[in-house]
Amino acid sequence: MSTLDRRARQLARSLAGVAVTGLLVLAFATAADVLLRYAFAMPIRGFVDVVSLAGAVLLAACLPHVVATRGNIAVDFLGRRIGPRAQYWLDVFGAFAVFVFFALMAWQYLRYTIDMKSTGEVMAILRWPVWPWWAAVTLFVFITALVALATLTHREEASA
Repeated sequence: MSTLDRRARQLARSLAGVAVTGLLVLAFATAADVLLRYAFAMPIRGFVDVVSLAGAVLLAACLPHVVATRGNIAVDFLGRRIGPRAQYWLDVFGAFAVFVFFALMAWQYLRYTIDMKSTGEVMAILRWPVWPWWAAVTLFVFITALVALATLTHREEASA
């Protein structure tokens, strides 16, 4: 495993660890909000605003780990039938396609974030700007593209 691939995996694992912890906190906060809402008619003010955007950020932070561990769906029956060398090139193509997909996605999220900032979009209840949340999503999607590029550099070529 190359140094670049190893570091990408370490970064992805760290991000996913923090994100999963954040999702757990979000789950407990959601349970608290539901309890307060129905038992005492006192929901957490603005929680709906925060939970949707925080969920997007935390889920985006998990994406690099999925790509780094090659946990995305792969169809490899064709490669097994046509041999190890073809399997290698199919894997390279798949990794490149994942990189291109996340690079394009990061670009679109960047455009969306800039639009949110320029229009001054805010949360409905708390009136906080939403662009910082989308900037975080954009950052994690960009990191995912870089991790995909790092996995592209580490492909074990099969002997033909």
